[in-house]
Amino acid sequence: MPKQRLTDRALHENLPEWGVLVLESHHSPQFTMEWREHSFLKLVYVLRGRGVLEFQDRVHHFESGDLVIVPPRTANRITDAPDAASSLYVCCIDPSLFAFDDGLISRLRRGLVSGNPHFSNRVATQLRRMRHHQVSGDPTRPISMVSSALRIVEWVMQLGGSTAATNVSRGRRSNDREIIEDYVARLATEFYEASTIDAAAASLGLSRRAFTKLFQEVTGSTWLTHVRRLAINHAKHQLAQTNLSIASVAFECGFNDLSTFYRQFKSQVGVSPKSYRQSIAAD
Repeated sequence: MPKQRLTDRALHENLPEWGVLVLESHHSPQFTMEWREHSFLKLVYVLRGRGVLEFQDRVHHFESGDLVIVPPRTANRITDAPDAASSLYVCCIDPSLFAFDDGLISRLRRGLVSGNPHFSNRVATQLRRMRHHQVSGDPTRPISMVSSALRIVEWVMQLGGSTAATNVSRGRRSNDREIIEDYVARLATEFYEASTIDAAAASLGLSRRAFTKLFQEVTGSTWLTHVRRLAINHAKHQLAQTNLSIASVAFECGFNDLSTFYRQFKSQVGVSPKSYRQSIAAD
C-alpha cells in the first residue's frame, strides 16, 4: 500500500466544471488551518482521528465516522486533537446542482451528523468510489460524480439532515438491537442494495453471529428470507401497477438472473410472475 502523503495545511478546493470535487486530506501532527469561507456546500467525512470543526459561533467535536455539514458562505476551520491528527474526505458540491430545489441547502443545517454505523459505512464507501472515479478518464465521470454527491445529500436528509435531528445525546452509541431495528426499517426501501449477510453485518459493525441472532429476534426470520420477501412484495406491486417487463422488474428488485427471480416468486406467491400479472389484469 502506498504511503499516505501528509499535509500541514488545508488543501485547495478547485471544483471542476461539473461541480463536484472529493479531496482526501491526511493531516500531519503540525496541521493548521486558517479561517476559510467558500461558495459551495462542503461535506467533511472523518476517516480517522479527532478534532473540532469551528464555526464563528459554534464548535463541533468530531471523531472517526462522523460527517460535518458546512453550508456555502460559512466561515470555518479545523483543529485536530494534539494526539490524533485526522484524515478526511472533503466533498465539495456547487450550489447550482440544487437549482431544482431552491430551499434544499437551507434545510441542510450546518454541523455534525452523528449517524449509525450503517450510515457511516455507506458514506465512506460512496466517497471512496467517487475519489477513485474522479481521477479516471471515464467519460461518465461527470454524471457519476454528480449523482453520487446528490445521493449522499439524500442520505443525510433521510437521516434527519440537521444537528437538531442527529445530535441527540452526542456520544451515546445506540445499542446493537437499536442498530438492527433501524437497519430493518431501512430495508423496506433499500432491500435492492442488500448483497450478502456478511456485508450487511460488516456495514453495521457487528459480527455475523451477533447480526444473525439479533436480526432473527427483531424480524422473526432469517436475513435472506426477509430480504427476498421484501423483494417479491415489491415485484408484485410492479407487476400489478406498471407495464415494466418481467426482466426489468426482476432487476429492479435486486435479482441478477431471471431463473432465481422466477423460482423465488413462484415459491412465495404460488404462481409465475406472468400468471400473477395476468390474474391481476383479469380482476
